[in-house]
Amino acid sequence: MLVKEFISKTERDYMITTLLKYYKVQNVKWKYKNIKDHAHFEVETGTLQLSTRYKKIKPNQIKDFLVTMVHEIDHAMMAKKYGWKKFKEMWEYEANKIEQGYYPGKTDAYDDNPYELKAEEFGQKNYKKWYNTFKKQDLF
Repeated sequence: MLVKEFISKTERDYMITTLLKYYKVQNVKWKYKNIKDHAHFEVETGTLQLSTRYKKIKPNQIKDFLVTMVHEIDHAMMAKKYGWKKFKEMWEYEANKIEQGYYPGKTDAYDDNPYELKAEEFGQKNYKKWYNTFKKQDLF
């Protein structure tokens, strides 16, 4: 059995499209941008940004890629539920509360933000399903 050296852009785009469709946020705009993470949901515009740095995803990056994608899709689902402008307000409200010391022991407006924690939990909880699904489809 051969192990693929990397996931191509075509395979990656297929996985992203599949994830967006499954979570019913297939209408989310997405674009490629030079960012350090695999993806980022830009709350200001409701756009999913995909990194141009990962032209090919290596086997040791698959978990991080899937966790990140599902995490960012969770943000897209919240934005769909509330509207991206309202979701941005909600996210910033929590960030401001953290910065003003309303949550004892929480000091980082991003890492301690309840919306980030929820999305990360969602990503960690669901990435294995997608890992197994895409592996069965021989994408990696």
